[in-house]
Amino acid sequence: MIRTLLAACILTAAAVAPLRADTVEDSISQLAPSVQDVRTVGAWEKDGHKGFYRVVVLRSGPEPTARLFVQWLERGADGATTVARNVDIKEMADLKRNIGDFVIETDADGLSIFLELLDPAASGAKESYELFIGDDESYRFGPASN
Repeated sequence: MIRTLLAACILTAAAVAPLRADTVEDSISQLAPSVQDVRTVGAWEKDGHKGFYRVVVLRSGPEPTARLFVQWLERGADGATTVARNVDIKEMADLKRNIGDFVIETDADGLSIFLELLDPAASGAKESYELFIGDDESYRFGPASN
């Protein structure tokens, strides 16, 4: 009888074990396949709030084109991180270009992002662009000036 109860307990535990959720794994598995590049950099502080920046690149389409987002992540007193602000660089979507690579620099006023864009309609021709975004969410995006 004890062996039967012990076997039943073991089988029940084995059956229930896969039901336990891993919230980190679950959130990663829910990440859209189009999210293909994520970088966190620097620090920001404004009006008593502080955190760090995250730059997100999404790619989609048969000849991939990219969208670009800059986020301000804030760490709360409890250690939890939330998205405080999010800026969609709409001009990037309008260009219908892919992002080959990018470099991010931080300063007291915000971020400078230097991008190598690829034109899928021109056999991947490369173009240099730059994005300057301030902590007030205003930005300038266009061909590199150098």
